[in-house]
This record gives sequence, C-alpha cells and structure tokens, in this order.
Amino acid sequence: MTIVKSKAARTALLVIGLAGLFVPAGADTLKIKAHIPWGSIYDFEFFHGGVFVAPYGGGIGYFSIDDSFNLTHRYTINPGGDHMLSQFCVHDTFLFATDGSNIHRHGTPVFFVYSISDSSHTMLAGLEPSGTIWAYIDPIIYHEGNVIYHDYPGTYYRIDVTDPSNPSVTGRLTNTLDVCLHMFPYQDTLLIGLRQMGTAQWSGNFRIIRNNDPDSLISVGAYAKHRYSYTGGAAVIGQILFTAHLDGFIVYDISDLSNVREIYFYSTEWGRCVEQANNYLFMGCNDGLHLFHYQERDGVEHLLFWPHDRRVMRMRPKWEKNELWCFYDGGPLGGLVVLDVSDYLGIEEPANPVRVEPARTRPTFVRSALRLSGNTPAVLLDITGRKVADLKPGANDVRHVAPGIYFVRRSADSGERSAVLPEDRQSSIQRVIIAR
Repeated sequence: MTIVKSKAARTALLVIGLAGLFVPAGADTLKIKAHIPWGSIYDFEFFHGGVFVAPYGGGIGYFSIDDSFNLTHRYTINPGGDHMLSQFCVHDTFLFATDGSNIHRHGTPVFFVYSISDSSHTMLAGLEPSGTIWAYIDPIIYHEGNVIYHDYPGTYYRIDVTDPSNPSVTGRLTNTLDVCLHMFPYQDTLLIGLRQMGTAQWSGNFRIIRNNDPDSLISVGAYAKHRYSYTGGAAVIGQILFTAHLDGFIVYDISDLSNVREIYFYSTEWGRCVEQANNYLFMGCNDGLHLFHYQERDGVEHLLFWPHDRRVMRMRPKWEKNELWCFYDGGPLGGLVVLDVSDYLGIEEPANPVRVEPARTRPTFVRSALRLSGNTPAVLLDITGRKVADLKPGANDVRHVAPGIYFVRRSADSGERSAVLPEDRQSSIQRVIIAR
C-alpha cells in the first residue's frame, strides 16, 4: 500500500543570484550551466551531439552543441510550400514530423519521414492520413515501430513506420473532441493520452487508449474525476503516474486502469511538463520549476521550488551529462536553460525492489556492447526495474536498446559476485549509460 504525505519545503528560502533563484537552505540545489536565448519553441529533442529545434525558419533546425554550450546551425528540415513543421519525434536515424500549418490543402502530405545524420537530411516519405489537419502543438511519439500523433480537433492516428520509406495508417480514433497536450506509452499495449476534454468542457485529466489492436486505436475511457481541466505532461515509475496538471502536481495509482486512483496532490500554478530522474520528479509550470521526491515507503515529498516569471514549456533530459534542458517562454531566462541536476542522479533504491549501489556512484559509459567476464549471465534493467535484455558472458550487442540509464544485475542467486564492467570492477549491480 502506498503511503502518501504532503510536505512543504522544511527550511527557509535563500535568494541566490541570477533571475530570482530560490532553493532550500543547506539542501542540494539546481545550478545553471548555460542559458541559450531563444524566441519561441514548440519542441526540441536531442540527437547524437546536437539538438533539433522547432520552429526554425518554418521547419525544424538541427544544431551541434560544443562543450561551452554554443549552438551551431547545421541544416533546416523544411518541406516548403505552406507547410510548417512544428511537432516531431526522433527514433534511431529517422525524424517523424507533422504539419502545423492551418492552410493545409487536400492532396498534400501532413506527415513526413526524414532520414537524418549530423550533417544532412533526406525526405523519405510524405503521407496524408486525413483531409484536414491542424497539429500545431499536438504531440507525436514513436512506440514499437509505430508513430502515434494527434490532430486538432479530436483524431488520433497510428502510422506503421517499420518501413520508413513507406508509412501506412494502421489505426485511428476519431471524434474524441480532445485537445491533446501530451502522450506517452505505458506497458506494452496501452497508450495514455493526457489532454483537455474538448474546448468547451474542461473536465478531463487523461484518456486511456488501447494500442494493440491491429486495425484501430480503442479508447478504454477518460479519467475525469475530482479535478477541473487537463493534464499537460507526465512520467511513470512502476505503476505510479506523476502528472503536471492545470491545478498542480497530481500522482495516480494506475495499477488497475479501470479504477485509477488519485493518491497525492500538490497545488501549483498550471503544470506544463514533467521529467523523471530516478525517484525525483521535475515539474515545469507557469511560475517556475518544482522538484518532488517519491519513495514507496515514505510517499511523495515536495523538495524545492525555483520561481520564474514565465512558463516552463518543455523539458528534455541529458542524464549522461547530468543535465536537464528547459525551455522558458520569455522573461529573464527566456530560451533554453541547462540545469546541473547531478545531485539527483545518484543511485538510490527505486520504488520497484531493485537493489542498487549507494548514491552518486559514477556510471559506466557504454556505446554499443557490454562484456561480462566469468560464466554468470546477467540482465539489463531499465530505471524502473523492468527487464530490457538478457546478457550472456562475452560480447553482448545492445544496439537495439534505446539510449538511456540502465542497471546490469547478475542473474545467479548465489553469493558470488560477477564482473560486469569492461574494466572488471566487481559489483552485483552496476549502473550503465547506453549511448550512440
């Protein structure tokens, strides 16, 4: 049973320098590593050593990033005409984007596929799954060989992109009246769309969509209890859902999706986005950035608040560099702000029972393979404790695993210790970072 306690910061606030940065006295703090001024951003996403940013010149710009956080423009993806690429996602070496223009003409594509590299891009395909579309700020995600996106008003599309040069519509869900602000996959067969339930009625928190039907997307239902309005972003640890909501930060037990339960609420001003690092939750809102800590035994605790005069619209992590990148919509810190979050990326015991090393242990950096010495097999776990892959002694290719933070745990139940590192450090569990 999850025990929840709502707690305000327990210490006085200190004013620390630039742009009204407030942190609890004596606590670990958020530190600014860089500020990159920018006018307006609908979305941004990292790729190799650079970042894609939309909009840029009516399309999506790719920039390299040096060690001093200087951005150098490399190229712009823009199909031309009346198109305006605004929302996109990146998977492997492909970029998938939707047309955000409200001047769409019948017979022209609204969904685009590009092959990308650090120096060039090639358009592979364009698709028109509907006669009209306005995907101005509506989300798009990649999930297990499919791209799922939403257009306003009210239609979700699933596009099969296993052959990126020949995408095809394999499912849709229409007439939902949703204004969808965020989507993410949960488990293997369910997609949770977080949204406002129509422009006239602000009564929904999120919709649950079944994604495993081969011919359609199926709405399981909409959770709309207790709260007035919608959810703008989310993260998940195990079977606990953490959301940035109009009213604040809300935590749900989603172990039974037919009986979702709200278990925690912290009032803030218009939550916009959420990112998770271990059991720490960063939430951007209209008036700053909040940090929460979740532990199954001790509940949810509010750790600190960093106030700001404008909205935090997007957050993207670079955990391998201990960084959280935020887009602030105007004000003194308007643009991309890079925060040092190394204080919150140490190893701790997650909500799921996966035992790990003490906090702040430096991870092993792995590019394409893990090598196990001895004869003991191991498993690769994601940050929530879910098994991602089996690892056998010898060279083990992990190119199919998405970049991110993982744990390597020996499979044997005996007391012997197994070397899992290239440099043969001894450890029963070791954190590794997989990157391209």
